[in-house]
Amino acid sequence: SILPGVNVIVKGTTIGTGTDANGAFNLSVPASAVLVFSFIGLETIEVSVGDRTVINVEMKSDVQQLTEVVVTAGGLIVQKKELGNFATTVKASDLTQGKSQNAIAGLQGKVAGLLVSAVSSGVNPNYRVVLRGQRSLLGNNQALVVLDNVITPNSILGNLNPEDIEDVQVLNGAGAAALYGSDASNGALIITTKRGKTGKAEIKISNTTTSETVSYLPQLQKQFGSGTTPDQPPFYTPYENQQYGPRFDGTIREIGKPLADGSIQQVPYSATDGRTDFWRTGMLNQTDMSVSVGDDKSSLYLAGQYFKQNSTVPYDQYSRYSIRANMDRKVGEHFKVGVTTNYISNAYDISSQVGNAYLNALMSPAQVDITKYKDWQNDPFANPNGYYNEYFDNPYYTLENNRNDRKDKYFQGSVELKWNPITPLTLTSRVGLTNRNVFGKTSSGKFTYSDYTKSISGSSKTDDPGFVSDDAFYTNQLVIDLLAEYKTKLSDDFSLTAVGGFQSRDNTSKAVNVSANGLVISGVYNVSNTLTNLGGGESNERATQMGVYGDFRFGYRDFAFLHFTGRNDWRSVLDE
Repeated sequence: SILPGVNVIVKGTTIGTGTDANGAFNLSVPASAVLVFSFIGLETIEVSVGDRTVINVEMKSDVQQLTEVVVTAGGLIVQKKELGNFATTVKASDLTQGKSQNAIAGLQGKVAGLLVSAVSSGVNPNYRVVLRGQRSLLGNNQALVVLDNVITPNSILGNLNPEDIEDVQVLNGAGAAALYGSDASNGALIITTKRGKTGKAEIKISNTTTSETVSYLPQLQKQFGSGTTPDQPPFYTPYENQQYGPRFDGTIREIGKPLADGSIQQVPYSATDGRTDFWRTGMLNQTDMSVSVGDDKSSLYLAGQYFKQNSTVPYDQYSRYSIRANMDRKVGEHFKVGVTTNYISNAYDISSQVGNAYLNALMSPAQVDITKYKDWQNDPFANPNGYYNEYFDNPYYTLENNRNDRKDKYFQGSVELKWNPITPLTLTSRVGLTNRNVFGKTSSGKFTYSDYTKSISGSSKTDDPGFVSDDAFYTNQLVIDLLAEYKTKLSDDFSLTAVGGFQSRDNTSKAVNVSANGLVISGVYNVSNTLTNLGGGESNERATQMGVYGDFRFGYRDFAFLHFTGRNDWRSVLDE
């Protein structure tokens, strides 16, 4: 049958074309040229041109390509039926179809038994990934993460660009991931990112804008206003947060206590939606760009992403940009070099007291519209000195006066060398590096209540002396893999795959912080802006691990398989 769309490339160059609807093609090439014909699901064919002006090619099905394969431990590619353990493949389209800005959030509901749970709220939440249940009360229950065949700390998961991921292999059984040792006892997520593809260059640019709202809040009553106890008849207290007061009747009532000049607020005694309107509509904007190009010797995948999020929490925002470059190159007939690099930079501007702001918003009686108290620095009724609530702060003041600015920078990269000295034998060496640097500043503004406010409020109003803390830490992981894979046919019925390998891992981390209580100058968040002694601390950690492993698979007629796996580790943090 006629095959349209077959790639025809002059070997060793980027010159090429594709066959048309009739399976025909035209190329002007020298007599010494070699043409490479390739098509998905068919065997690649190389044909020398010579003195021919017409070349007819018959292509055959590639049985090996059509067999479902998975990437398993060590980056080995095996037929799925060889595993003997349950494995699930999540394709890129499954991760990105909802345009999730978080690759791990995109896994929710895609894999049986995979529990993806957010352990924080707000912008860019952290996720826990549990695959085989809670198997330990005190230990780590999370699945091992392997990115482009390199073991990677779980912290990078929420920062990967979902558009860069080619697929995720989820190895549920410990046996499937046994080559990674005890670290994979909770299963493994093997993430493979995209590579450049042979053929025409491909450029993609996309933008996604999403809005989000708070999904639900506690059910709040809207019939009664401020009052301390369910008296008979109910007694109204204008500065009280509890709502045991009289039933709403629409009359004008005072709220709070008078300011120093004698002025006092008055509002209609009826319910408002202030406690729900306090949370704003969040906006997420994501822009992606990628370039893919390749020929029969080289391939290149370049990608970039910029992501900006304004949270449902007032004032909070987050931004991220990432750059990825994946490159492959064949050197001669027996060598292949692969390079993977990824740089990610995050910036957080969030409140450190969102929980308290949430409580302060809920502790507002329904007749008070708290959305009118945003300008706490200039509005005397929104300022802490004049805020109506005697016992809970203005939530806008809580958010804006307690901030956490943080910048996370990740670098992940690897270099892989493959050598095929003979057809059945593949020797692989791989070096992978994952580095994270974090710089953060947490601050609480200084505020001193006026003498008048203290005189009418007593102990319920205490000055905030102000606080600032600077912290920084880094983590670094270096992984070295050396492995040999031998695949051969022992006879027409029997096959053998033997793998032997060595792995070393070196983890180092360092954290330092310095803090100051009692700021001298309001609004200056510098640890030297104090008359008290500074606080501080430092921690340093290092752990190393070395392991050797072997893997043997005996196959009978590509139908029945016998699989042996073994590994032994030496860890610096354990006694012999």
